[in-house]
Amino acid sequence: MEIAPVPHRSSHGDQRRLALGLLVLAPVVLLVLLPAVLGLERTVVSDRSMDGSLARGSVVFVREVPAADLEVGDVISLRPPRGAADDRVSRRIVAVRDGVATTEADRTADRWDVELTSATYARVWLGVPYIGYPFLMGGGWMLLVGAALVALVLAVTAGRRTPQPAVARTRTRIPVA
Repeated sequence: MEIAPVPHRSSHGDQRRLALGLLVLAPVVLLVLLPAVLGLERTVVSDRSMDGSLARGSVVFVREVPAADLEVGDVISLRPPRGAADDRVSRRIVAVRDGVATTEADRTADRWDVELTSATYARVWLGVPYIGYPFLMGGGWMLLVGAALVALVLAVTAGRRTPQPAVARTRTRIPVA
């Protein structure tokens, strides 16, 4: 009885699983865990007023800073003067004087004067473009969960091969003369 050698199994499937796993985990780490560790909050830009620097659908990471630290050129996230209680918009500070910050959108010339009466304000630390689009539409969470499940299924099944059927060796007969 002969023992057939087992063919070397390629590790490409393992590499694909690792790559897909990292593809799923990297955004989770960068968008969820890292901001929590750094003390940042996430908001999604829902209007086009800051197009050019913060496009609609961008995820904006903000950090609370003292009002005294705000400078001209900083982008802050705030509630509009006549807006709903839960809406937040991002505006650039164009002037600060006597406890009043004048803000302006990059796309429009609409200026707002904001009295700096609070102890802290949300200054934009980083903006990641277009990642927040699923949150702007209804059911955005379901879209992200579905995409994560599809990526998980792909990661599990990537590189799997159907087993090759064993081929029986045929014996050659040597005629005896």
